[in-house]
Amino acid sequence: MNKKTIFFDVDNTLLGTRNGKRFCIPPSTLEALSLLKRNGHRVAIGSGRPESFIRLHFPGIFTSYVAMNGSHVVFEGETVFLFEFSAEKVRSLMEHFDSFGCCYTFVGSYHGWPRNIPQNTLDTFGVNYGVPGYLCPAWRPEDVRASMLDFMFTDEEHYRRCRPAFDDTMVLNRNPALPAADLSFKGRDKASGVRALLRYAGIDPKDTIAFGDSYNDLTMMKAVGFSVAMGNGVDAAKQAADYVTAPIFEDGIYKALKHLELI
Repeated sequence: MNKKTIFFDVDNTLLGTRNGKRFCIPPSTLEALSLLKRNGHRVAIGSGRPESFIRLHFPGIFTSYVAMNGSHVVFEGETVFLFEFSAEKVRSLMEHFDSFGCCYTFVGSYHGWPRNIPQNTLDTFGVNYGVPGYLCPAWRPEDVRASMLDFMFTDEEHYRRCRPAFDDTMVLNRNPALPAADLSFKGRDKASGVRALLRYAGIDPKDTIAFGDSYNDLTMMKAVGFSVAMGNGVDAAKQAADYVTAPIFEDGIYKALKHLELI
């Protein structure tokens, strides 16, 4: 069997909330990742999360990743691709989204720049990023080194009012568990990042696998040779996958890799 490159989504695939504690990784998943590497396979991240989050929560595990929904691609510690908005683009996006009353954050590799987030929710919202001191509450457009945007909706009515802001050049990936969403621009998503990494490394897509659970995993699942949906995933992910495994905290990753005879 050819050695495989396996891409893992992060939220609700590698990490989840357990007994009220966020960002928990099942022990069986850690064991599976170790066994994959021992067997000569390559493990990689495919996520909307930034580099700072990956380094903090997976120390020493991943040196290859597609971060921020394809905006930052790293192969074995070397940056392959990094897109960042210009200051002019930041101003343009601010003008557009402010006109619709949107609450959002410019997301970068090591910091985020929030806009219109209610002050009484800013600390709580910041916890979602899982990196201490990630949000910079005071900033100018020229300070921003961001690659994507996250949005917060106070309720469904707020989402309904903001929905016209997202035209057909954008893909809004709503989080089914939170009143939030991340934004991808067409042509720059997890799939484009995966393809860039594979081209750079000379890896045949037939020798790749992706694990995911949500809507922003769908393009990645189509860009690889074999796809696995988590049992806790949305129906769209399960329908798109070649195989559906158990939920994250029922040893879903370990069981799938056993099924595929990779560990």
